[in-house]
Amino acid sequence: MAKKDFDIDFDFDEAYGFDAKSKAGDEAYDDTADTGAFTDEDLGLSADGDDFDLDGNLDAFLNMGAGEESQPDQQWQEPEEDDWQGEEVPQESAEEVPGQYDEAEAYDGQPEYDEEAPAEYDGEYEEEADVEQKPRREKKPPIKLPKLPKLKTPNIFTRFFDLYFGPLLHKEQREEPVDPDNPRRRRRKSRSQIFKEVYLPPLLVCVCLILVLTFVIGSLSNVIERRQIDKQNQQSQLDASISQAELQAAQGEQILAEAEALAAGYNYDDAIEKLESIGDLTQHPEVAAKRAEYENAKNSLVEYKDPTLIPNLSFHVLIEDMARAKQDTELGGSYNRNFVTTGEFSKILNQLYTNGYVLVDFNSFIAANTDLDGNEKFMVKPILLPEGKKPVMLTETMVNYFAYMVDGDGDGKADAKGDGFANKLVVDGNGDIKAEYIDTNGQTLVGNYDFVPILEDFISQHPDFCYQGARAVLAVTGHEGVFGYRCNTSYISTVSQQYYDEQVAGAKAIAGALRDKGYTIACFTYKNDAYGKLSVAQIQADMQSWTSQVVNVIGPVDTFVFARASRLTEYGANSSAFQVLYTSGFRYFISNDATPYTEVNDTYVRQNRLMVTGENMQHKSSMFAGLFDTNAVLELSTRGSVPTG
Repeated sequence: MAKKDFDIDFDFDEAYGFDAKSKAGDEAYDDTADTGAFTDEDLGLSADGDDFDLDGNLDAFLNMGAGEESQPDQQWQEPEEDDWQGEEVPQESAEEVPGQYDEAEAYDGQPEYDEEAPAEYDGEYEEEADVEQKPRREKKPPIKLPKLPKLKTPNIFTRFFDLYFGPLLHKEQREEPVDPDNPRRRRRKSRSQIFKEVYLPPLLVCVCLILVLTFVIGSLSNVIERRQIDKQNQQSQLDASISQAELQAAQGEQILAEAEALAAGYNYDDAIEKLESIGDLTQHPEVAAKRAEYENAKNSLVEYKDPTLIPNLSFHVLIEDMARAKQDTELGGSYNRNFVTTGEFSKILNQLYTNGYVLVDFNSFIAANTDLDGNEKFMVKPILLPEGKKPVMLTETMVNYFAYMVDGDGDGKADAKGDGFANKLVVDGNGDIKAEYIDTNGQTLVGNYDFVPILEDFISQHPDFCYQGARAVLAVTGHEGVFGYRCNTSYISTVSQQYYDEQVAGAKAIAGALRDKGYTIACFTYKNDAYGKLSVAQIQADMQSWTSQVVNVIGPVDTFVFARASRLTEYGANSSAFQVLYTSGFRYFISNDATPYTEVNDTYVRQNRLMVTGENMQHKSSMFAGLFDTNAVLELSTRGSVPTG
């Protein structure tokens, strides 16, 4: 038996026949005896201090009361062999120990033990043959004490279960120990009592905890929310400041770009005013530097003192494909003699720019004022240009794209059988003015197929070619509409009202876009007639048609270009023809001549234009001396020999 299996909770009297009276006489055995009164010698323990061995000395310890009663102070000694053998055990006056000796035998002293007997008493004795056999004590098997179950350490879950669910599951836990009125009677607790005593307190605690947690969480949430709101406000303020800074930077860049465009066109006063609109220039050093640059450039400008010598180069609508134009058996020769191709016009612009010319218009050097009587008065104003720059004007006539030029089969629509001209002006998806053209394959193209889009592209590439936003003069007739749109009322009956309305809308849109760019729209008579050969009545009738058919579409105009190289022989109050034109609202009159000339008086402005044609470039090239080199411009490879007329 192992030490840990020793269990002292068993009956010594029954197992070993121990009689408490043999030790203490007739006194009853006292379970409450103090074991601390016994010494190690009384218990048969080794005096030398060795630990007590439960495995080796248990039986000896348990049998130490089965022999002769010893004195408390007498140590146990192993009996001599001679003393034990052959002697009879005298009877004691004390009571016999049941199960140990016969009634006839008496215990009379110390028993004798065999030397050869084992040190550990096994409960068996060997006697002499002549000694009557004594009843022997049966050898008890080693006591095997049951192993106690290993106790599990209670945890929080088991404790919670025993505390709150035990009273409901186990009846004995629901009973009170004693009823005060009847001590023998036990009362069973009701479920309401159990709830009040067991569940209600923790529930209240839980509710309090929940309230506290709710308060804490709410407080933390409010703090977090406030911080988030503060952070959002700070971020919003930061974003607003950044956006404001970005907006100011963008506005500054836009102002600089606009000012640069104005300065490129020699309009330094407006450029400086634009820069100053940004505010305090000390806060914008880059803008301040630009302003100083523009001031220096303005101070370096030179006045062009003789506006009467400003040339005006005049073109008809341009031919995109001279080969197609020459194929017209009736008009091919006229096209070659009187018109210029798109390629030749581009070359002329480049040569004008190279030779120091700058595009101007009437507004560039003429100021118009109205007196107290409502009469308009004109005067010359200076043109300020950089040293070496010279002014030039440009005009395009017949910007109508007549049907004979574009409608080869006579069905009233432009087609591939046309003579190589653009058929109308349009505004593309980018807001730019372009020309529509139908090639020989019948494909409709939009691009630089005429005077206006070519000039616009050139100005965008060379902004210093344009003086203060000046553009060309565009002269139109009215009997077939304007700018390629058939907006004459005759098309209502020949085609439809809807067609007419659509054409009017297109013409108005193009007229507005051209004016926005700075172009001057002019009258080229209503029927493309030579006014120098017409009577006053005929001129008046033509003007009435112009007013009724064209003015309601493009609005009133004040510039008149004489058609077919004609002119008035007399201007002023004494000329009836002039009075017809003047009363129709015209103040600027452009006629045909080989020499540049401009006259500015109180009531009108008169000017000559130099017709740029194939014939003049090849046969009268001296007209353009100093302006461009006709030999470098003419495309003789497609023209061949240019006829004269």
